[in-house]
Amino acid sequence: MLTEFNFHAPSFVVAGRNSVHQTGELLKQWGAGKNIMVVCGNKTYSLGLLNSLLDSIRSGGFTPCVFHGSLPDAPVETVRSGITYAKEHDVSAIVAFGGGSAMDTAKAIACMLDVDGDIIAYCKGQIKPIRRSNLLFAIPTTCGTGSESTDIGVVLDQEANYKYIFANPFAGPDVAILDPVLLTALSPSMIAATAMDAFSHSAEAYTCKAANVMMEPLALASMEMIVKHLPAAMKEPGNLEELEQLLIASCMAGQAFTQVGLHLGHAIAHGVGVYGHVHHGTACALVLPYALSSVSEVIPDRIARIGKILGAEIPAQAAPKEIGRIVSDSLQSFNRSIGIGRLSDYGVTEEQLDSMAEYAIHEGGTQGNSFRPSPKAEVVEYLKSIL
Repeated sequence: MLTEFNFHAPSFVVAGRNSVHQTGELLKQWGAGKNIMVVCGNKTYSLGLLNSLLDSIRSGGFTPCVFHGSLPDAPVETVRSGITYAKEHDVSAIVAFGGGSAMDTAKAIACMLDVDGDIIAYCKGQIKPIRRSNLLFAIPTTCGTGSESTDIGVVLDQEANYKYIFANPFAGPDVAILDPVLLTALSPSMIAATAMDAFSHSAEAYTCKAANVMMEPLALASMEMIVKHLPAAMKEPGNLEELEQLLIASCMAGQAFTQVGLHLGHAIAHGVGVYGHVHHGTACALVLPYALSSVSEVIPDRIARIGKILGAEIPAQAAPKEIGRIVSDSLQSFNRSIGIGRLSDYGVTEEQLDSMAEYAIHEGGTQGNSFRPSPKAEVVEYLKSIL
């Protein structure tokens, strides 16, 4: 683990049941102006899930302006529309309410309000990031993205079929509100998918080249919490105690990986998402066994530590490659126990695998953070094995 590093936890975290009701008061404390933009998806809006948030914003003396156009994967077209909406309504603060896509959309909008140019140019580094003049709050309604505590966002260029990543110290939310009551409507399958996204964040952060001693306890603790509480949360989806633990674990995982990045698992998962349209968390769960086993010969002790969290029995004299196999098998078994299937169960065909692997090997930021960047043929072979 590295002992020379930068560490930035961007968000002031407010955690607790019904903590969403504190939003209006928090906006006052943080000096927000009159108009508050709320970013969410159409489903969240139509189901009335915003009511408690909007009531709190109004009780603080603010006017909520709801932008409910957030779409899966945060398409750049939606971001552009959101930027226009924010400027038209002269908003002083943005509140992201939803899953990772809503938060990525809100982050991108917030970052672009003080600069000239397009979001794609911003992601490519052609526009210099500056400190935002607007406030950004994030309120997750899933237990996986961790985006409420990261300086990272992802947007989708549908025309190029490519996910752009932006990351800088000004991209993260100022305040994160963790209210497990907002998760009670999640289905067991969505709890599993989003929680495994969080598990992947911690596992990849812990096993990447940039891993450091300060994020290590966050990554390990969050993985332990997910393995302990996920099965129970799925059996009883409305159980606030279990959901609370998963929500906190997700936030911790976000704080871990925002420091050091991710590696091979997310590179492949992005390809699976772009070409197979598989839910991001599900894709992460499916490819993480390979991402871990592929680096076991370089960092066997770290892989074994993850195996211990999963309950794997690893012989004391096991060779590094064998450790990788055992941990990979244990993770695949855990996936099956929570209903994560095979790629074909989500509509992926063999003809798509080559494009997925091609995408993965060209995602330089994540591939370059792996102790062992994988060749395309090897990625294709693994994808075939889980088809």
